[in-house]
Amino acid sequence: MKSISKSLNSNISQQLFYLLVLVLFLRIDLIFQDNTPTGGDMGAHIVAIDTFIKDFIPNFQINGWSNDWFGGYPLYYFYFPIPPLITFFLNLAFPFGVAFKIMVAMSTILVVYSFEKLMRKTSNQISIYGASAGLFYVFTESFTIYGGNLASTLAGQYSFGYSLAFANLSIFYLIKSKNNFRFPISSIFLALCLMSHLIPFFIYFPIYAFYWLSKKQKLNQKILSISIFLALVSRWSLSLFMNLEFTTNMSYTPFSRLDDLIKDDILPIIFILVGLLILKHKNLIKSKSLNLFDLYIISSSLLLYFFVPEGALWNGRLVSFFNLGIVFIFFKSIEIFVEDLNFYQQGVNVLTILFLGVTIYCLYVFYEKWSTYQSYLNLYIPIIFLILIYALLNLNNVVVQLNLLIVSIIFSTVSFLPHWLNWNFTGYEGKNDWNQIESLYTQLENLKPGRIMWEPNSDMNKYGTPMTLMTIPYFTKHTSMEGLYFDSSITTPFHFISVSGLAKRPSNPVGGLSYINNQFDKGVDYLYHLGVDYFISYTEEIESKAMNSDRLTFLFSSEPFSVFEVNSSKIELINQDIVVFSKVNKQEGILSSVFRNTNITNFFQKAYENFDELDEKRVVEVSNKIVIQSSNKTDLEVTDLKITNKKISFFTNNPGELHLIKVSYFPNWSISKGLGPFRTSPSFMSVIPNQEYVEINFERTTLEKNSFYFSIFSLLLSLIIFIRSFKNVKKT
Repeated sequence: MKSISKSLNSNISQQLFYLLVLVLFLRIDLIFQDNTPTGGDMGAHIVAIDTFIKDFIPNFQINGWSNDWFGGYPLYYFYFPIPPLITFFLNLAFPFGVAFKIMVAMSTILVVYSFEKLMRKTSNQISIYGASAGLFYVFTESFTIYGGNLASTLAGQYSFGYSLAFANLSIFYLIKSKNNFRFPISSIFLALCLMSHLIPFFIYFPIYAFYWLSKKQKLNQKILSISIFLALVSRWSLSLFMNLEFTTNMSYTPFSRLDDLIKDDILPIIFILVGLLILKHKNLIKSKSLNLFDLYIISSSLLLYFFVPEGALWNGRLVSFFNLGIVFIFFKSIEIFVEDLNFYQQGVNVLTILFLGVTIYCLYVFYEKWSTYQSYLNLYIPIIFLILIYALLNLNNVVVQLNLLIVSIIFSTVSFLPHWLNWNFTGYEGKNDWNQIESLYTQLENLKPGRIMWEPNSDMNKYGTPMTLMTIPYFTKHTSMEGLYFDSSITTPFHFISVSGLAKRPSNPVGGLSYINNQFDKGVDYLYHLGVDYFISYTEEIESKAMNSDRLTFLFSSEPFSVFEVNSSKIELINQDIVVFSKVNKQEGILSSVFRNTNITNFFQKAYENFDELDEKRVVEVSNKIVIQSSNKTDLEVTDLKITNKKISFFTNNPGELHLIKVSYFPNWSISKGLGPFRTSPSFMSVIPNQEYVEINFERTTLEKNSFYFSIFSLLLSLIIFIRSFKNVKKT
């Protein structure tokens, strides 16, 4: 028994125990079911990642163009390529749905692992408190979209989870690792952090830079860390930063109250923490358990929460970092407190028996809470047995008993995570009403491929998520006007204004817009302006209005949906008056996209004001050297129109005239023979072709090409420095 106990107390056994418990809770049985995951935003993320795997990777791209959503948008320019890249490699061995679910589960596992690493006292000594702290953090249920915890991950914020975990690991290797190459290793994790999500990177970078500058290390190692970081991030991050003016500021209303920052599930441990700090603050200082990192995370999240300027960083995101700082300090304080208790105990004492007794009670509560769900118990009963066996084999260890008690309390208090895991990982195909979506999609496949706008409604959650119809491009040959990655498309605001008039209960997610709720005819006008081919109603009220509209043609019903044709065009001559908008410089364009309140007049403001007057005038962005004028012709004939993710081509009978192309503008589009493309209100592009055949290609810009070459140069420099450093390490 003693030998078994010693084995279980080893580093490997502790890691395996926490990993196994977490994997069982995450429903490994459902993860390996071959279905299509759903739930919240996650149910739509599959579209973008599927495009990444099928269209980008075969062409050696990490970002590009997608027509799947919003009339076209730049995909993975402003969103993060590491999770889809992980899914791609997993997809080599597993079906897409399984690979996607493994990727999602891995983000939570990695967050817990990063907590354990960062709370280690030495590089190789496993921190059982760190593992418990990680579980506590990911199992908080007081928020579902800010990122970091499991609830946010299941809502689609897995990128944030990866970024946070990589950020923690970058700090660990910088300040605690004894590896000879700890600086370059930490820079790799920092690069992965940046390419997984921007917000954790911006929060962590100042403290990382402080440690990087203050820690003594050979110059070649520091140069190696810089070159590796630049090699990994330059290509993606430079194109993101330089194109920020082509994003949408969602204008979320910032929080201002303290109770929006301090959530209910973190408040009790703050009170306990205050008591522990009063009792043991001298021990914490003496043991150096509290470090600059913990204090920085708390103070920076507090300061930014109350004083960050309104703009791209929504202060609600800072809740995750405040929780992280509190959890770190709380578990470090608990560790000091227990060390003092352990100093006085000998053998099995009343305290360990008490901990075991409360652990058993909490596990009973956990069992009772989910006893009516047999599919849950298939994995929850093994969790209970694992904890009990581990507790009995470590009966003399007060540290293990306390941490098992904490783990048991965590499991006993979860309220909705098991349901959400079950909902997401049983997939679309596991929903009772999924046959209605399958029927709709089957009939859509009989129609000519087109752009679809559909009536949003929260009741569609019964199919897996309210965003179910965002999967139209995944399951059919059509594209959807509505999608995720709202910030990534400059067409986003105009779509949501339009659909607000075509829905009984619109979501209206973009702040600061004048929506047209209940103005159905105006919404139909916008269908034509946005080049929509089909409209799908969901409620009886909207179906009735569509039936009575002489501008919509009823095609078929597939209960509860009705599908209508919109006789719009993708290419038009611009006959309206032209309002020229002179291009602002790059710096002003970036600043106007990042901050809400600036004196800079940007294109979006002019286009937004023009959205009600598109029949009379168009705003066109041109440089001062180009003179354009509207067309006085009305006999446009467009033939052989093809719109793909890489090229738009057609024949026109009016070369030399200003043509509107109803595909979202982005500077990577280039016309082979003609002028343009010009950004044109609301968010599309216009060109003046020199010949009847018009071809517009999505190409890498000069910046992207140069940043790619710079990345290659940095990578080669890194290899040279590494080889030389490795030889020196072997000699010593």
